[in-house]
Amino acid sequence: MDIRNHLIETQVNDLLIFRTNIDKKSEFLSIKYDLQKIAGVRLCTIDLDDCDRVLRVECENVPLDRIVEEVARHGFVCEELAD
Repeated sequence: MDIRNHLIETQVNDLLIFRTNIDKKSEFLSIKYDLQKIAGVRLCTIDLDDCDRVLRVECENVPLDRIVEEVARHGFVCEELAD
């Protein structure tokens, strides 16, 4: 097995997608800072132009509830979006 293929195979991530009520970039940046403190969280993005204010969290072995709780701690709604 080529070492590059092995590295790709071992870096499998989860992509968690949520509906939120985050309206401002400044609000997201505060939440993002705290989300990235959670072990296993690699990347957080939000689409403020989407009506669902879609939050995407790329992570590994992070329970969905952990993300919801952290966003809620900031006073925002966070619900998993179904596929």
